[in-house]
Amino acid sequence: MSERQRFTDLFEHFEFTLKRRGFLQKGRDHAQADWDSFERGLGQGFFDEVRDAGIAKTLIAEPPGKLMRAPLEWKRPDGRLATTHELFVQGVCRVRNSLVHGEKYKGDAIQAARDDVLVSEALAVLKAAQSLLAIPEPGGETAT
Repeated sequence: MSERQRFTDLFEHFEFTLKRRGFLQKGRDHAQADWDSFERGLGQGFFDEVRDAGIAKTLIAEPPGKLMRAPLEWKRPDGRLATTHELFVQGVCRVRNSLVHGEKYKGDAIQAARDDVLVSEALAVLKAAQSLLAIPEPGGETAT
């Protein structure tokens, strides 16, 4: 299984698990995972551990951009990521969104290599959170 597939599978499993553990966005009729509430529960110490372990160097130092509408171009965050919130919202979730919505692996070999690094590091961040919160491997919890 490729890193991309492992990342996508684990991200999907996180969303499934977060919803069933009560991390739901408020004010919506449909169930949507509340990543903000989840990352607040991890606290700043999680970011510090990830940074100090060196498992997300590029994700933190050169975070992925966001495709803007007008003009249609990429805008990267100003500076390095510095909080657990930024790590998940501007890092992990943005990698997932770009991958799933077809914006990753569209450039040259240099960009593809960067995409590989971002996907690998986003996967490492999810795995770190997974072990900390005792989230089982995909397939370990079932829908009801």
